[in-house]
Amino acid sequence: MGRRRSFKPVKITINGKTRTVYNVVQAGNMLLSDWPEQTPAAKAAELLVLDVFNDAAGPEQVRRALITAAKASDIKFSS
Repeated sequence: MGRRRSFKPVKITINGKTRTVYNVVQAGNMLLSDWPEQTPAAKAAELLVLDVFNDAAGPEQVRRALITAAKASDIKFSS
């Protein structure tokens, strides 16, 4: 596993601003700083980010959780 813990990019649009997320750190930052609501799906994605750093999860799991959280919050995404 690469140190950057990257995954296939996901474009996420929050408040009309689209950003591309390429790795676990960016996903974590977005979930903590920019996510509009703390849904169970967003919380689960945050926990997976931590799991990656404890080698208990992989980047692809974070990517899927981020997309699930986007769907739960009606946030536009494309991958």
